Amino acid sequence: MGQPRAVGSADGPPTRLPLVLTALWATAVGLELAYVLVLGPGPPPLGPLARAFQLALAAFQLLNLLGNVGLFLCSDPSIRGVMLAGHGLGQGWAYCYQCQSQVPPRSGHCSACRVCILRRDHHCRLLGRCVGFHNYRPFLCLLLHGAGILLHVSVLLGPALAALLQAHTPLHTAALLLLPWLMLLTGRVSLAQFALAFVTDTCVAGALFCGAGLLFHGMLLLRGQTTWEWARGQHSYDLGPCHNLQAALGPRWILVWLWPFLASPLPGDGITFQTTADVGLVAS
Repeated sequence: MGQPRAVGSADGPPTRLPLVLTALWATAVGLELAYVLVLGPGPPPLGPLARAFQLALAAFQLLNLLGNVGLFLCSDPSIRGVMLAGHGLGQGWAYCYQCQSQVPPRSGHCSACRVCILRRDHHCRLLGRCVGFHNYRPFLCLLLHGAGILLHVSVLLGPALAALLQAHTPLHTAALLLLPWLMLLTGRVSLAQFALAFVTDTCVAGALFCGAGLLFHGMLLLRGQTTWEWARGQHSYDLGPCHNLQAALGPRWILVWLWPFLASPLPGDGITFQTTADVGLVAS
């Protein structure tokens, strides 16, 4: 079965293409938004206090989003360099032929990352990295702040988009919302109108996507499950909502949503996990 050892990967790091494409998409949306705010219809006029509040809120959301994205990408959830000896090796552990090593429970091999991931949840296609034990917290937080900042932009641009849509027929309105690129190429709308519709569409769709992901993973978080365990109806690691939150987010699980760099060390090591049966034995 192989000897316990610090595991590496002979295949090298995963491809950066998904991250590059996501960064290009975000840059394009950001440039379109800047165009709308500076040269296009822009947001509704605001008073000094309202403008200051909107700017402070946007800065807070953006800092949290970028900070959590950075932590997510810098935190390696894999078994690379992890010493797997001395953790009950062989007791419920599986053998990964790709990594040529035994791996602990709740771990799984990712064909995209080409390595086993500790407490593997799923592979994030947009950022090109698996979600696992060490980066689950920033993943959840970036979903929250991603949905927040996209919803914020949608609300700010909503009045301008509504005024634009009211000035045209229902057919023109539907085409602008569903096919903005076609409307631009056929000369039916100006560049500013296209940018307004495109940015608002993208932000609304992105906010719904992030919000749905946050609700789903919030459910898993409270149940102490990964996506793989949820799909198979496994509840072996459900210790109750409070303990599940602390296991995934650390002791300061309430505050970590507000700032990505707040210290809240995870209680485990990603290799051994307390089970429902263990809690039952202690209670008895």
